[in-house]
Amino acid sequence: MVTTAPKVQAAAVPEGFAGHLRALGPGVVMALAWMSAGDLVASSVSGADYGYALMWALVLSLLARYVFVSAIAKYVLCNNSSSSSIMEGFRRIWRPLPFIVGLCAFILGFGYATYILKGAGTAFYNLIGRPGDSEWGLFFSVVGLVAITLVLLYSRRQYATLEFSARAAAVILLVSFGAVAVIQGFDPVAFVEGLTFKVPENTGGVESLVIVAALIGGVGGSTTNLMYNYFLQDKGWLTPQHRKIQLIDLFVGIMVILVINLAIWVAAAEADVSGSVIDNVGALAGLLGNTIGQLGEILFWIGLFFITFTTFPAYSYGQTKLLLDGAAHTFSSAEKISEVADEGFEKKASFRWLQGGFLLVLPMVFSIPAMPSFVELTILVNALAALGAPIIIIAVIVLTSSSRFVLPQYVNRWWVTAALVVVGGIGIWASYQAVVGIFF
Repeated sequence: MVTTAPKVQAAAVPEGFAGHLRALGPGVVMALAWMSAGDLVASSVSGADYGYALMWALVLSLLARYVFVSAIAKYVLCNNSSSSSIMEGFRRIWRPLPFIVGLCAFILGFGYATYILKGAGTAFYNLIGRPGDSEWGLFFSVVGLVAITLVLLYSRRQYATLEFSARAAAVILLVSFGAVAVIQGFDPVAFVEGLTFKVPENTGGVESLVIVAALIGGVGGSTTNLMYNYFLQDKGWLTPQHRKIQLIDLFVGIMVILVINLAIWVAAAEADVSGSVIDNVGALAGLLGNTIGQLGEILFWIGLFFITFTTFPAYSYGQTKLLLDGAAHTFSSAEKISEVADEGFEKKASFRWLQGGFLLVLPMVFSIPAMPSFVELTILVNALAALGAPIIIIAVIVLTSSSRFVLPQYVNRWWVTAALVVVGGIGIWASYQAVVGIFF
């Protein structure tokens, strides 16, 4: 049995409802990380091209994500080996697995960074009035934002900065897009019909099944979900006593995503721009512009900026930590793993070089002229994210369904395992649809 010492001291368990609310943080950080620009684009494209018809995929993805991430957190908090890392669990199943998962996460992290940086730069460039050359102006905007991010990430209170930024972004997004949805109104009958698992015929834009695969992406199997592990560590939630607050925190994060996405979807579904969204990110801003004029476009750029600018620090942090944690659990002895966990991966020079160089600086290349558009990159990367689903889904089911890995009282009940199997099936289906839709 591998024993890994927790990286930080466990935090006190908050008491009462007010204490729970004050303690919330990881779920909101992950809400913005999960949402990224992927949900913004997928919801906009879906609403504009297919109306309310594919809304069921969004609801299904969030329900599945809650079930699966809850299982990941259960192992982190309730395992029987005194570890605070999901990678330790993967090592107990098969020693090479942590490195394989970590490497996949890091590669996908690069893909995420290509469109997230481009989205942030595009939004910032539009908010400052599009000065100078429009093509290179985008690139220089990205360079400036990356420089600011590097300064923030190398500060001592890296997680606290992410948590504060995510909370502020969530409030701004909820207020702005929620107000637009209320002002514009929606069709309640079509809204309900959009939850009935219908897949419409292709409109000529993005294929409907590719959009579904992008929406539910890796569902539970996406490597992004594993990042929640480290935000729990940084919060100091490391014991079974933190399970209740963790579930509340996760639920709040999921609800934040749901409300924001539904508001975006309604705005897109009610705007008559069918078929044009995928061609130009400016058309996405036009969705709100068609509703309430220039203010709508400004709200879109503000929303896109906060979604992306608060996301790529979290992505670069989490995906780099997955790589180094996975490598440590595959190639190091139990004693060395414990030593590294105590010191903290993010304090090492290798962490900063990988995070800054490969997941922030190098992806800026995709923001120069002649590279694929922001929307095209977003749809492609989020659909490909589903490819890592099967192995992660199976591993998490194994880890939480046996007293060999978790404390006996926290072993999955049969209906929880059944729900995870269903989620796994959805993830594998999404993987198949991503491959077929993109390569065939």
